Amino acid sequence: MTAMALQMEPGPTLVDDRVIQALAAPPMYHQSAEFAEMMDETCELLKQIYGTAGEVVVLPASGRGAVESALASADPVDRPLVVPANGTFGRMMAAIGGSLGMRVVELKHDSGQPLAVHDIEAELDRHDKPVLGVVHNETSTGMVNDLAEYAELVHRRDGLLLVDAVSSLGGTAIDFDDLGIDLCASAAQKSVGAPPGLAFVAVSERARDEIEGRRRPPLGYYLDLLRWWDQWVPRERGGRLKSGYRRLPWTMPTNLVVALRRALELTAEEGIEERWERHRRTGAGLRAAMAALGMHPVAPPGAESSTVGAFRLPGIDARTLRRRLAQRHRVHIAGGMDGDAATVIRIAHMAESARPGPQLHTIAAVAYELSALGVRAATDPTRDFLAAWCAE
Repeated sequence: MTAMALQMEPGPTLVDDRVIQALAAPPMYHQSAEFAEMMDETCELLKQIYGTAGEVVVLPASGRGAVESALASADPVDRPLVVPANGTFGRMMAAIGGSLGMRVVELKHDSGQPLAVHDIEAELDRHDKPVLGVVHNETSTGMVNDLAEYAELVHRRDGLLLVDAVSSLGGTAIDFDDLGIDLCASAAQKSVGAPPGLAFVAVSERARDEIEGRRRPPLGYYLDLLRWWDQWVPRERGGRLKSGYRRLPWTMPTNLVVALRRALELTAEEGIEERWERHRRTGAGLRAAMAALGMHPVAPPGAESSTVGAFRLPGIDARTLRRRLAQRHRVHIAGGMDGDAATVIRIAHMAESARPGPQLHTIAAVAYELSALGVRAATDPTRDFLAAWCAE
């Protein structure tokens, strides 16, 4: 890797050197025919990892920008937002909806607690045309939320399903079309394996029709998804092209798009299902290694994320461990969120960090520092990682 320090936080994550090299190309004019071709190729590659034949909007933004764009575009003043929140980013989605003036119902769960489908269904019954907002992969707890039942629940009530897939897209199956998702927000800097600065929203036909038929003007200009159809999508794909020709609705950071396309090309070369499997096996290996060190996932069994592990420490301060790892080993991991900074560590296994090399380096450093702090491993954690990796 190019970076001297080993970045094992859950995003921005490790990036393939070939993606970094792609950044070195001279900037392109964002309205040129050459860049239009590159954008089209990039969007087609994004559709493959989303599992959709529909449009994917690319935004110069972060993952939160993508979530806000999806909510702000869907006539938010007229729609209630129901968010079953079992972690920091679920609560953040509710806060974004509230900032837009939506009527927000936050179904509060303890962090790491599975979402209760019957409670969600009961709440949806109280509302007309709701937006159901679900975080697919809760980065704060290392937990994945099953999406299988939600589209049918919300569509029966003429609503829309919004999914935050910021830390799962590229490392976990999404199947946007098959699951009936309407709006799915993600970003470049996590499991997609590109530098930060770009975000995406996949949009279903149902969602686009709802956005086009909204009764009020959009709440903002910059994040209005409809501009993608008004200015960029060709008429043969359902675009409106009000100016008569294709023109990107915002100045795109062209070098970041070049790097994103390279990352997506590498994903296509690897194979998306093979990539998902690599992430899953790496997560299983990391959990086996942490168990040898007396640490167990915050997520309940069977709901562990394929892209980030969150672990409770055995009686030492997580902030001390993180500081020692950074200062002595140049290994950077993340702490817990929402009051868990002293008790939880989070280690990414997404994109290039979802490989044995970075994981074994990190595990060895964690084991060394825990030993120095008086915590002995029950078994060899690096061996346990490899045993789980090979068994999977």
